[in-house]
Amino acid sequence: MLTLSYTGPKPLISQHGIYFKKGKEDKYVYLKLATKILLFIDKDYSTKKHYEIYIDNHEKMPDDEILDILKTYEPKLEAHIKSEILVYEEHINNMISEVRELTISDEEQDTWIENINIMRKYLIQREVNKLYYIHCIKAIKRIIYNDKIAEIDINFTINHWHILESIAGNLEYGAKSIHTEIVVRPDSDGTLMARLLINPNH
Repeated sequence: MLTLSYTGPKPLISQHGIYFKKGKEDKYVYLKLATKILLFIDKDYSTKKHYEIYIDNHEKMPDDEILDILKTYEPKLEAHIKSEILVYEEHINNMISEVRELTISDEEQDTWIENINIMRKYLIQREVNKLYYIHCIKAIKRIIYNDKIAEIDINFTINHWHILESIAGNLEYGAKSIHTEIVVRPDSDGTLMARLLINPNH
């Protein structure tokens, strides 16, 4: 069974060692918040097109609860993730093959490959987290399409902004692309809100 578990930032692996790239956080840190947005907008409001969300980032949501929620939106989710992870594992194997083709010494190649193998479980878990996040964002996208949601407002944090950017990117990608805009404006009580406008001016 594929589970969720925090890993950390994106690793940069070479023959010189293993380093971690600042700003490339594990998608695990966003998944709980994205799942809460998914639940919040999935309401039976036939005329409601504008959602204002306040999320308490300290409120707990266990990992197994997140997975159970996502599976209600995509019953074959785990099978899809397993299939996608097999592709990613092949990507790691290709990384090793590419190192073998580099014009560096055998010792440097061996060190580089050893570093990749040291980080293999880390890389795979990080990809699992990313894939669950992507599938969550796609579920949000489907609800926005089906319910013709025009705006989602959420109390502003950097993490909330990142999630809105993910949703906007998915909406603008593909054959049924929708124009979006993200702005930050204060609410009536002065609370700073990040606002995802979907098809503005239409």
